[in-house]
Amino acid sequence: MKRFLSRLLSLALALTLIAGVLILPGCGSADGDPTKDGTQTVTDLLGREVTVPTDIRRVACIGAGALRLYSYVGDLSKLCGVEACEYGFLISVRPYQMVNQTLFQSLPSVGGGGPQGSPDAEALLSVHPDVIFSLYTSDVAAMDDLQRATGIPVVVLSYGATEAFDEDILTSLTLMGRILGREERAGAVTAYIRELKNDLDRRTADVPDADRKTVYLGCQSNYGTHGMGSSTGNYSLFNAVHARNVLDIAGYTGYQKALDLETILSLDPEVIILDAGGLSILKEEYAANRTVFDSLTAFRTGEVYLQMPYNAYYTNLEIAFADAYFIGKVLYPEAFADIDMAEKFGEISEFLLGSDCYSAVAEAMYGGYQRLDVGMLS
Repeated sequence: MKRFLSRLLSLALALTLIAGVLILPGCGSADGDPTKDGTQTVTDLLGREVTVPTDIRRVACIGAGALRLYSYVGDLSKLCGVEACEYGFLISVRPYQMVNQTLFQSLPSVGGGGPQGSPDAEALLSVHPDVIFSLYTSDVAAMDDLQRATGIPVVVLSYGATEAFDEDILTSLTLMGRILGREERAGAVTAYIRELKNDLDRRTADVPDADRKTVYLGCQSNYGTHGMGSSTGNYSLFNAVHARNVLDIAGYTGYQKALDLETILSLDPEVIILDAGGLSILKEEYAANRTVFDSLTAFRTGEVYLQMPYNAYYTNLEIAFADAYFIGKVLYPEAFADIDMAEKFGEISEFLLGSDCYSAVAEAMYGGYQRLDVGMLS
């Protein structure tokens, strides 16, 4: 009898241990319910299936723009490290970095970062993140290799192909919200971005063609600053306000790094929007080619304007959104008569980052949004 009871107790203990193993977090679940196994499987922006913990306590963001997206929706107290380039690189035109400068500088490095950087598996391992959000590459194999090397889930995000208003941005923010348990914040951010886009469309979609001036973007920042010939066909911010881009009319598509001045003169836009990041280069070009510049209709009529540079370690969305409103205000003054640019920039950055960043950006960039006094180029 004692032997039987002993065996019965041993069997009960064994069953208890087995049951305990089956419900331990992270050991898998037949029904896939993340609340039962401590993990969830998500699909990232490269189409990779990645299993991540449901309880994220430590986060690392790598690659151009990953930390910015996290700043919009994540809990910054969970950052366990940042790339070294976030300590002070181009701070004046990266509002997310400016707002969080003290925090970022207090955290250890997870790698050098920067436009030419690459993931640093050893540095990432040293800070023990539960998940790594990456914007380094579109190479599935490279991200799989990083995940294997670190043993840490790597979730790839994307800004898409059309900068500020690409659906991939909204998908990335939504994915982050799901992984981080911050669906409400992510939902609020994506809804706000959609409303900005819809508002721009409502204001400009029905403007008569006769009232649409032709426009050219010059000095576009793209992997550094550039002169007048740096521009883009099918430019997303022009598209957001239904602008008549002279490059579209002429059949140019995508980024153009160095259009020659004769080509721009032949296109002869009625309005020119300049990226403030390239203004110092434009001054040199103007000094060397003043006759050509002064032959442009926009220069002769004073229809030259300054927008804020938003390409700095990829797209600073709050600046790009505000730039779209500025372009709309320049091209359709009546439709944007209620918009004060300092207030609008402040509203957008306050919503996304919790701080009005306009004065700091304007101070760093020639005083902010303005009609450019061509005389200052001399």
